[in-house]
Amino acid sequence: MTAPKKATPRKRTVKPTHGRNRTAVDEMVQALAATGRLEQVDAARVTAAQALADAVDSEPTNASLWREYRAALETLRLVDDGGPDEFAKLLADLSAEVGDAPKPRKAKPRN
Repeated sequence: MTAPKKATPRKRTVKPTHGRNRTAVDEMVQALAATGRLEQVDAARVTAAQALADAVDSEPTNASLWREYRAALETLRLVDDGGPDEFAKLLADLSAEVGDAPKPRKAKPRN
């Protein structure tokens, strides 16, 4: 007599959820890449935003995930394109030189 085979547990496969938020992040990434604002060095930021978008799509009532997701989107929007930074230019224009004022020269007496 042979022993009955034990049932092997079936591996659960989790299919990625590509809901509205993930679709929006992917579109944002494509737009940023098309304008030259994303480079290979930004891959971790993109991956984090995509993972958080998937998490938010899976658990839309989790406020903590939404907070992190919104922060990741803001980080992607702020990726520098290497062009002139208007805010830095404004600060430079508003900045004053620091130091002592020049001392007035003594006037020479007129003859």
